[in-house]
Amino acid sequence: MPAVLFGLSIEQVYCMNIRIVKTIEGTKEAKGLVILIDVFRGFSLECYLFAAGARRIYPVGDMEEARALAAAHPGCILIGEEGDARAEGCSFGDSPWQTGAGEVAGRQYDGTPDIFPADQILEGLAVGPEGPFLPRRHKGFDGTPGCAAVPGLFSGKDIIHVTGIGAAGIRTAEAAGAEEIVTAGLVNAEAAAKYILARNPGDVSLAAIGKDGLENAKEDTLCAKYIESLLTGSTISGDDALPRLFRTRHFTSDQIQLVADALLTDGGEVFFTPDPEWQEVYPREDFFLCTACDLFDFVLRVGRDEKNILYTEPVLTEGVKGDGSF
Repeated sequence: MPAVLFGLSIEQVYCMNIRIVKTIEGTKEAKGLVILIDVFRGFSLECYLFAAGARRIYPVGDMEEARALAAAHPGCILIGEEGDARAEGCSFGDSPWQTGAGEVAGRQYDGTPDIFPADQILEGLAVGPEGPFLPRRHKGFDGTPGCAAVPGLFSGKDIIHVTGIGAAGIRTAEAAGAEEIVTAGLVNAEAAAKYILARNPGDVSLAAIGKDGLENAKEDTLCAKYIESLLTGSTISGDDALPRLFRTRHFTSDQIQLVADALLTDGGEVFFTPDPEWQEVYPREDFFLCTACDLFDFVLRVGRDEKNILYTEPVLTEGVKGDGSF
Protein backbone atom coordinates (compact mmCIF):
# COMPACT_ATOMS: atom_id res chain seq x y z
CA MET A 1 0.00 0.00 0.00
CA PRO A 2 1.39 3.47 -0.83
CA ALA A 3 0.91 4.73 2.73
CA VAL A 4 3.16 2.00 4.08
CA LEU A 5 5.74 2.56 1.36
CA PHE A 6 5.81 6.26 2.17
CA GLY A 7 6.55 5.53 5.83
CA LEU A 8 3.22 5.98 7.64
CA SER A 9 0.89 3.33 8.95
CA ILE A 10 -2.62 3.01 7.54
CA GLU A 11 -3.96 4.02 10.97
CA GLN A 12 -2.09 7.34 10.81
CA VAL A 13 -3.41 8.07 7.34
CA TYR A 14 -6.96 7.27 8.35
CA CYS A 15 -6.68 9.91 11.07
CA MET A 16 -6.40 12.54 8.35
CA ASN A 17 -9.54 14.21 7.12
CA ILE A 18 -8.92 14.20 3.36
CA ARG A 19 -11.35 16.04 1.12
CA ILE A 20 -11.47 17.12 -2.51
CA VAL A 21 -12.86 20.57 -3.28
CA LYS A 22 -13.37 22.01 -6.75
CA THR A 23 -13.16 25.47 -8.32
CA ILE A 24 -12.42 28.74 -6.56
CA GLU A 25 -15.81 28.56 -4.87
CA GLY A 26 -14.97 25.16 -3.41
CA THR A 27 -11.55 26.41 -2.31
CA LYS A 28 -13.36 28.79 0.04
CA GLU A 29 -14.13 25.69 2.13
CA ALA A 30 -10.52 24.43 2.15
CA LYS A 31 -8.77 23.99 5.47
CA GLY A 32 -5.66 22.51 7.00
CA LEU A 33 -2.91 21.66 4.53
CA VAL A 34 -4.20 22.82 1.15
CA ILE A 35 -2.87 21.34 -2.09
CA LEU A 36 -3.78 23.70 -4.93
CA ILE A 37 -3.97 21.84 -8.25
CA ASP A 38 -3.68 23.40 -11.69
CA VAL A 39 -2.47 20.89 -14.29
CA PHE A 40 -3.03 22.98 -17.45
CA ARG A 41 -0.71 24.89 -17.09
CA GLY A 42 0.23 27.31 -14.32
CA PHE A 43 1.60 25.12 -11.53
CA SER A 44 3.06 22.61 -13.99
CA LEU A 45 4.95 25.43 -15.70
CA GLU A 46 6.36 26.59 -12.35
CA CYS A 47 7.76 23.10 -11.70
CA TYR A 48 9.59 23.20 -15.03
CA LEU A 49 10.92 26.67 -14.30
CA PHE A 50 12.31 25.61 -10.93
CA ALA A 51 13.86 22.54 -12.54
CA ALA A 52 15.52 24.98 -14.95
CA GLY A 53 17.12 26.78 -12.03
CA ALA A 54 14.69 29.57 -11.05
CA ARG A 55 15.23 30.84 -7.49
CA ARG A 56 11.77 32.11 -6.59
CA ILE A 57 8.48 32.68 -8.44
CA TYR A 58 6.03 35.45 -7.60
CA PRO A 59 2.48 34.52 -8.76
CA VAL A 60 0.39 37.60 -9.57
CA GLY A 61 -3.13 38.08 -10.87
CA ASP A 62 -2.63 40.57 -13.72
CA MET A 63 -0.11 42.71 -15.57
CA GLU A 64 -0.78 45.78 -13.45
CA GLU A 65 0.35 43.87 -10.40
CA ALA A 66 3.23 42.35 -12.38
CA ARG A 67 4.56 45.73 -13.53
CA ALA A 68 4.43 47.17 -10.02
CA LEU A 69 6.29 44.16 -8.66
CA ALA A 70 8.85 44.27 -11.48
CA ALA A 71 9.60 47.92 -10.71
CA ALA A 72 10.45 46.94 -7.15
CA HIS A 73 12.38 43.82 -8.22
CA PRO A 74 14.62 44.73 -11.17
CA GLY A 75 16.05 41.76 -12.99
CA CYS A 76 12.95 39.58 -12.66
CA ILE A 77 11.73 37.69 -15.71
CA LEU A 78 8.04 38.17 -16.55
CA ILE A 79 6.10 35.13 -17.74
CA GLY A 80 2.37 34.65 -18.19
CA GLU A 81 -0.78 35.16 -20.18
CA GLU A 82 -3.91 37.24 -20.20
CA GLY A 83 -6.98 36.38 -22.26
CA ASP A 84 -5.61 33.31 -24.06
CA ALA A 85 -2.43 35.06 -25.19
CA ARG A 86 1.01 35.92 -23.93
CA ALA A 87 0.61 39.01 -21.77
CA GLU A 88 2.09 42.15 -23.27
CA GLY A 89 5.39 42.81 -21.58
CA CYS A 90 6.06 39.16 -20.72
CA SER A 91 9.01 37.29 -22.19
CA PHE A 92 7.02 34.04 -22.46
CA GLY A 93 3.44 32.89 -22.25
CA ASP A 94 2.06 30.34 -19.77
CA SER A 95 3.73 27.52 -21.69
CA PRO A 96 6.38 25.02 -20.54
CA TRP A 97 7.23 24.27 -24.16
CA GLN A 98 7.75 27.89 -25.17
CA THR A 99 9.99 28.60 -22.19
CA GLY A 100 12.21 25.83 -23.50
CA ALA A 101 11.56 23.43 -20.63
CA GLY A 102 11.10 20.50 -22.98
CA GLU A 103 14.56 19.05 -22.54
CA VAL A 104 14.35 16.03 -20.27
CA ALA A 105 17.09 13.58 -19.41
CA GLY A 106 19.49 15.22 -21.84
CA ARG A 107 17.22 15.12 -24.88
CA GLN A 108 14.85 17.64 -26.35
CA TYR A 109 11.28 16.44 -26.02
CA ASP A 110 9.45 16.79 -29.32
CA GLY A 111 5.94 16.10 -28.02
CA THR A 112 5.96 12.46 -29.11
CA PRO A 113 5.05 10.07 -26.27
CA ASP A 114 7.17 7.12 -25.29
CA ILE A 115 5.47 4.02 -26.61
CA PHE A 116 3.94 1.01 -24.88
CA PRO A 117 3.83 -2.29 -26.76
CA ALA A 118 0.33 -2.83 -28.10
CA ASP A 119 -0.39 -5.63 -25.63
CA GLN A 120 0.29 -3.35 -22.65
CA ILE A 121 -2.31 -0.68 -23.35
CA LEU A 122 -5.94 -0.55 -22.35
CA GLU A 123 -8.24 -1.45 -25.22
CA GLY A 124 -9.67 1.54 -27.06
CA LEU A 125 -7.73 4.08 -25.06
CA ALA A 126 -7.79 7.02 -27.42
CA VAL A 127 -7.59 7.99 -31.07
CA GLY A 128 -6.16 11.44 -31.38
CA PRO A 129 -6.26 13.91 -34.26
CA GLU A 130 -3.07 12.36 -35.63
CA GLY A 131 -4.17 8.73 -35.40
CA PRO A 132 -4.13 6.03 -32.71
CA PHE A 133 -2.52 7.22 -29.52
CA LEU A 134 -0.38 4.91 -27.40
CA PRO A 135 0.33 6.10 -23.86
CA ARG A 136 3.65 6.70 -22.20
CA ARG A 137 5.13 4.55 -19.52
CA HIS A 138 4.18 5.38 -15.95
CA LYS A 139 6.54 7.98 -14.44
CA GLY A 140 6.90 9.71 -17.79
CA PHE A 141 10.59 10.18 -18.42
CA ASP A 142 13.64 8.85 -16.64
CA GLY A 143 16.28 11.27 -15.47
CA THR A 144 16.41 14.82 -14.24
CA PRO A 145 14.33 17.38 -16.14
CA GLY A 146 15.00 20.97 -16.83
CA CYS A 147 16.66 23.45 -19.10
CA ALA A 148 15.77 26.81 -20.59
CA ALA A 149 15.33 28.13 -24.13
CA VAL A 150 18.73 29.75 -23.60
CA PRO A 151 20.93 27.60 -21.32
CA GLY A 152 21.06 29.21 -17.90
CA LEU A 153 18.35 31.76 -18.71
CA PHE A 154 16.38 31.06 -15.52
CA SER A 155 19.25 29.92 -13.32
CA GLY A 156 19.22 31.83 -10.04
CA LYS A 157 16.58 34.24 -11.35
CA ASP A 158 13.35 35.41 -9.76
CA ILE A 159 10.28 35.14 -11.98
CA ILE A 160 7.03 37.06 -11.92
CA HIS A 161 4.32 34.72 -13.13
CA VAL A 162 1.05 36.22 -14.34
CA THR A 163 -1.44 33.50 -13.47
CA GLY A 164 -4.86 34.91 -12.68
CA ILE A 165 -6.44 31.64 -11.57
CA GLY A 166 -3.37 30.40 -9.71
CA ALA A 167 -3.01 33.65 -7.76
CA ALA A 168 -6.75 33.70 -7.04
CA GLY A 169 -6.59 30.13 -5.74
CA ILE A 170 -3.74 30.97 -3.38
CA ARG A 171 -5.48 34.04 -2.01
CA THR A 172 -8.77 32.19 -1.63
CA ALA A 173 -7.07 29.42 0.34
CA GLU A 174 -5.36 32.01 2.53
CA ALA A 175 -8.67 33.74 3.20
CA ALA A 176 -10.21 30.38 4.12
CA GLY A 177 -7.62 30.03 6.87
CA ALA A 178 -5.33 27.41 5.32
CA GLU A 179 -2.58 26.35 7.70
CA GLU A 180 -0.20 25.74 4.81
CA ILE A 181 -0.46 25.92 1.01
CA VAL A 182 1.48 23.98 -1.59
CA THR A 183 0.80 23.66 -5.30
CA ALA A 184 0.77 20.57 -7.48
CA GLY A 185 -0.03 19.07 -10.86
CA LEU A 186 0.30 15.64 -12.38
CA VAL A 187 4.02 16.34 -12.87
CA ASN A 188 4.61 16.24 -9.09
CA ALA A 189 1.52 14.54 -7.67
CA GLU A 190 3.41 11.73 -5.96
CA ALA A 191 5.72 14.30 -4.38
CA ALA A 192 2.62 16.07 -3.05
CA ALA A 193 1.37 12.82 -1.50
CA LYS A 194 4.74 12.24 0.16
CA TYR A 195 4.72 15.81 1.45
CA ILE A 196 1.28 15.33 2.99
CA LEU A 197 2.29 12.08 4.65
CA ALA A 198 5.47 13.64 6.04
CA ARG A 199 3.49 16.54 7.45
CA ASN A 200 0.75 14.22 8.77
CA PRO A 201 -1.83 17.02 9.21
CA GLY A 202 -5.28 16.58 10.68
CA ASP A 203 -6.99 18.12 7.65
CA VAL A 204 -6.00 17.93 3.98
CA SER A 205 -7.83 19.77 1.21
CA LEU A 206 -7.09 18.78 -2.37
CA ALA A 207 -8.29 21.85 -4.26
CA ALA A 208 -8.84 21.22 -7.98
CA ILE A 209 -9.01 24.81 -9.20
CA GLY A 210 -10.65 23.92 -12.52
CA LYS A 211 -11.21 25.76 -15.75
CA ASP A 212 -10.97 29.50 -15.15
CA GLY A 213 -11.66 28.67 -11.53
CA LEU A 214 -15.35 28.38 -12.37
CA GLU A 215 -16.01 24.81 -13.55
CA ASN A 216 -14.60 21.35 -13.13
CA ALA A 217 -11.52 20.45 -15.17
CA LYS A 218 -10.98 16.72 -15.69
CA GLU A 219 -7.21 16.98 -15.38
CA ASP A 220 -7.36 18.75 -12.02
CA THR A 221 -9.93 16.33 -10.61
CA LEU A 222 -7.88 13.39 -11.85
CA CYS A 223 -4.79 14.77 -10.11
CA ALA A 224 -6.72 15.23 -6.85
CA LYS A 225 -8.08 11.67 -7.00
CA TYR A 226 -4.62 10.32 -7.77
CA ILE A 227 -3.11 12.04 -4.75
CA GLU A 228 -5.97 10.77 -2.61
CA SER A 229 -5.38 7.20 -3.83
CA LEU A 230 -1.68 7.45 -2.99
CA LEU A 231 -2.57 8.57 0.52
CA THR A 232 -5.15 5.88 1.19
CA GLY A 233 -4.03 3.00 -1.03
CA SER A 234 -7.52 2.83 -2.50
CA THR A 235 -8.49 2.42 -6.14
CA ILE A 236 -9.74 5.42 -8.10
CA SER A 237 -13.36 5.27 -9.17
CA GLY A 238 -14.35 6.94 -12.40
CA ASP A 239 -17.11 9.51 -12.63
CA ASP A 240 -18.33 12.26 -14.94
CA ALA A 241 -15.39 14.44 -13.91
CA LEU A 242 -12.86 12.11 -15.55
CA PRO A 243 -12.16 11.12 -19.19
CA ARG A 244 -14.97 9.10 -20.74
CA LEU A 245 -12.94 5.91 -20.99
CA PHE A 246 -12.58 5.72 -17.21
CA ARG A 247 -15.98 6.82 -16.00
CA THR A 248 -17.23 3.27 -15.51
CA ARG A 249 -13.96 1.75 -14.32
CA HIS A 250 -11.92 1.41 -11.19
CA PHE A 251 -8.21 1.88 -11.72
CA THR A 252 -5.13 1.96 -9.55
CA SER A 253 -2.53 4.63 -8.98
CA ASP A 254 -0.11 2.62 -11.11
CA GLN A 255 -2.36 3.28 -14.12
CA ILE A 256 -2.31 7.04 -13.72
CA GLN A 257 -0.27 7.69 -16.88
CA LEU A 258 -2.79 5.75 -18.94
CA VAL A 259 -5.63 7.84 -17.60
CA ALA A 260 -3.72 11.09 -18.00
CA ASP A 261 -3.00 10.27 -21.63
CA ALA A 262 -6.73 9.69 -22.23
CA LEU A 263 -7.20 13.42 -21.57
CA LEU A 264 -5.83 13.96 -25.07
CA THR A 265 -9.28 13.48 -26.57
CA ASP A 266 -11.36 14.34 -23.51
CA GLY A 267 -10.13 17.35 -21.60
CA GLY A 268 -6.96 18.38 -23.42
CA GLU A 269 -8.38 19.07 -26.88
CA VAL A 270 -7.40 22.73 -26.64
CA PHE A 271 -3.78 21.79 -27.32
CA PHE A 272 -4.58 20.05 -30.60
CA THR A 273 -6.28 22.83 -32.52
CA PRO A 274 -4.23 22.93 -35.74
CA ASP A 275 -4.49 26.67 -36.38
CA PRO A 276 -0.88 28.03 -36.26
CA GLU A 277 -1.90 31.12 -34.31
CA TRP A 278 -3.67 28.96 -31.75
CA GLN A 279 -0.61 26.71 -31.49
CA GLU A 280 1.42 29.79 -30.61
CA VAL A 281 -0.65 30.04 -27.43
CA TYR A 282 -1.50 26.38 -26.73
CA PRO A 283 1.22 24.26 -28.34
CA ARG A 284 0.48 20.54 -28.50
CA GLU A 285 3.73 19.81 -26.67
CA ASP A 286 2.31 21.45 -23.53
CA PHE A 287 -0.24 18.68 -23.24
CA PHE A 288 2.46 16.03 -22.97
CA LEU A 289 4.66 18.11 -20.69
CA CYS A 290 1.80 18.83 -18.28
CA THR A 291 0.62 15.21 -18.19
CA ALA A 292 4.03 13.57 -17.65
CA CYS A 293 3.15 12.05 -14.30
CA ASP A 294 5.51 12.20 -11.31
CA LEU A 295 8.37 13.81 -13.15
CA PHE A 296 9.50 15.97 -10.22
CA ASP A 297 10.35 15.07 -6.62
CA PHE A 298 9.44 18.42 -5.09
CA VAL A 299 6.37 20.45 -4.24
CA LEU A 300 6.01 24.21 -4.47
CA ARG A 301 5.38 25.77 -1.10
CA VAL A 302 3.61 29.12 -0.94
CA GLY A 303 5.03 31.79 1.34
CA ARG A 304 5.24 35.55 1.77
CA ASP A 305 8.48 37.50 1.66
CA GLU A 306 9.66 40.30 3.93
CA LYS A 307 7.37 42.70 2.05
CA ASN A 308 4.37 40.36 2.43
CA ILE A 309 4.42 39.45 -1.28
CA LEU A 310 3.31 35.96 -2.30
CA TYR A 311 5.93 33.63 -3.71
CA THR A 312 6.46 29.93 -4.37
CA GLU A 313 9.65 27.92 -3.94
CA PRO A 314 10.46 24.23 -4.28
CA VAL A 315 10.72 21.89 -1.31
CA LEU A 316 12.20 18.42 -1.80
CA THR A 317 9.88 15.88 -0.18
CA GLU A 318 12.78 13.82 1.18
CA GLY A 319 13.68 16.64 3.54
CA VAL A 320 10.25 17.29 5.00
CA LYS A 321 9.48 16.56 8.64
CA GLY A 322 6.19 16.44 10.47
CA ASP A 323 7.14 19.11 13.01
CA GLY A 324 7.21 21.91 10.46
CA SER A 325 10.95 21.84 9.88
CA PHE A 326 12.93 20.74 6.81
